[in-house]
Amino acid sequence: MPPYSGTIRCLHRLSGLLLCFCLLASPVRADDRKSETDTALRRTLTKGTIRAFVKGRRLRMYWQAEGSRVMFKARWKKGPLADPDYSYHTAELEQDKSPVRIPGPRSAWHEVTALDLETWRGYSQRARDKMVPEEPGQAVYVQLMDGEHVLVRDSQGRVQAHALREKPTDAKILRRYNTHEFAVQLARFVESDLVSQYPEQTHFLGVYLSASFAPHFMLFDFSRRVCVVLHGPLEMGLEDGALPLSSELRILASLLMESHGFAILKNPVSCVGRLVNTGAQTFARLTGPRLPSYDDSAPDLTRREGMDLAEWETFLDKLTGTKREQGAITLLIDGENFFPLFRRRMEEAGKRVDLRICIFDNDDVAVGIADLLKRISSEVKVRVLADRLSTQTAGLALPTTLPEGFSPPRSMPKYMRRDSRVRVRAFLNPWLSSDHAKVFLIDRRFAYLGGMNIGREYRYEWHDMMVELEGPIVNALDADFRRAWAHASVLGDLAYAGSAASGPLRQNPEWQEAGKRYIELRRLYTRTGALQIRRAVLEGIGRAGSYVYLENPYLYDNSVAAALADARMRGVDVRVVLPLGTDTPGGNSSNYVTANYLLANGVRVYVYPGMTHVKALIADGWACLGSANFNHLSLRLNQEVNVAFSDHETVERLRKELFEVDFEKSHELREPIPVGWTDHVVEELMNWF
Repeated sequence: MPPYSGTIRCLHRLSGLLLCFCLLASPVRADDRKSETDTALRRTLTKGTIRAFVKGRRLRMYWQAEGSRVMFKARWKKGPLADPDYSYHTAELEQDKSPVRIPGPRSAWHEVTALDLETWRGYSQRARDKMVPEEPGQAVYVQLMDGEHVLVRDSQGRVQAHALREKPTDAKILRRYNTHEFAVQLARFVESDLVSQYPEQTHFLGVYLSASFAPHFMLFDFSRRVCVVLHGPLEMGLEDGALPLSSELRILASLLMESHGFAILKNPVSCVGRLVNTGAQTFARLTGPRLPSYDDSAPDLTRREGMDLAEWETFLDKLTGTKREQGAITLLIDGENFFPLFRRRMEEAGKRVDLRICIFDNDDVAVGIADLLKRISSEVKVRVLADRLSTQTAGLALPTTLPEGFSPPRSMPKYMRRDSRVRVRAFLNPWLSSDHAKVFLIDRRFAYLGGMNIGREYRYEWHDMMVELEGPIVNALDADFRRAWAHASVLGDLAYAGSAASGPLRQNPEWQEAGKRYIELRRLYTRTGALQIRRAVLEGIGRAGSYVYLENPYLYDNSVAAALADARMRGVDVRVVLPLGTDTPGGNSSNYVTANYLLANGVRVYVYPGMTHVKALIADGWACLGSANFNHLSLRLNQEVNVAFSDHETVERLRKELFEVDFEKSHELREPIPVGWTDHVVEELMNWF
């Protein structure tokens, strides 16, 4: 997540909201039935007395509550992309303080067929039966907001729903759905049943009740092939979901007093350096070239051999001033593969756990990690270094769903320190600088880096990636953490100088574990005055002769887009994966304009179904991935950490497990995306981010 987007509600936290419709056909337990009667809304839902009406992309929903009629309304935007299947949207239900009358038969509003709970359970049961292969023991994985589930066909041929952790040992997962994919699949399967049962109707509304989460709804418009997930505002003690002014004032005071007061006092040298760097990079952006245009169409692919990787690595030694180090690397794609392993490593830690994080959110997933850190801090040393501005503003961006009864802490640093031995320090933000790195270290034996912060969207909602590292490279990353930790102390620059002078600690002897395959890895950074990642990325794309694959949600830097187009004009196979929508205001417009530019110059552009937060590049067998986006902030201003390598086996694994899977999942653009002049204006603005 870009560090400055937290002050505006994240648009695509909505993307994880899809309901557990696959579980709706399961019998409701007695305690669930009790919870359904706890509120007037739940009582109304069980009676099926809701009436809903649709006009265009607007919805009105009426129900009786405590003797009076209540009306909610919702609206969703039409995206510029032509979906090859169903169009998937999310929208927030807002209570109308002055409800209008129920539309009459001559109104332009079209009444929706609202299905009661039992009726909807029957349709969803049949839909999930169609999703799971017919052979017993075969299963599909579904990533949902309340967790991960598997649908397994048992020996009697019935489909059973299980939490992932309770998956039968002999179940074989053959297909994986994220929330967007599952919504579309569900719409496709229930369409024939509903239309045959209600031949005169085209609009339907289903409801999901859970003992742990607030009710959610799903609207189907089969005439326009649209499905919309509808959710209500969170009850977090904030009237109408509004953010308290005191929180915003607290962030402003922190930015002024800490990041531009205390930080300058304790870190005078680095603050001056960041100011000079910000000015220099701003000037470079102002004077940088615009996107080039080409007179000719893109040539056929040359199918040439890629660049000489041995020569390339030697060149990188000089270009970036970095060196190669031994290490073992394991790819961890998506939260299902990263978070359980990360938790287990922390629980097994014997000496220390160090986290350098951009955003430590305050939702239930983040609080769960914080509780684990607090618990183990009585036995091991625990240190958390978090970016102040990013963590504070992320805490104001309300998630779209949380377990009922959950109350998010107002301050995660205070929460982690309370009744524990967890030590927490902040990377302060002079001149709006940001530490965007995500590096987690355990016992100086394991290191994790990549794109994931600590929060619900990274665990359940977004497509993302981390890597687990072992070997000597972990020792170097540990030295990085110690310097950053010292720099965040009261002594600031002096402590940093002392830590830097002490050098790395003696290598952990446990790294030489039998059976591990160690390869040459290279750490690359964006630091004040050192743009190693930018230089390596642009040079790698510029030298590629065979193929370039890139995936990122924030492709805002025109120098990267120009390099990709130039590579394609040389006959290189260039492919880019972008998300259907980003969490950053203005990000969609910028990506759409960039996608059109790339498409016009022969680049193959893929639109991922949902939000991909991945930051990865392969150029002719050389890979670079980590925390850095392909935008101005990450390549010029933020503090970033990436890892790069050209080991054939590891790069092939990345190509097959990430890029080829995402190419298959995504919709490849064949025609330009419709954009207007405002999108071009926004694209120019986003080049500063």
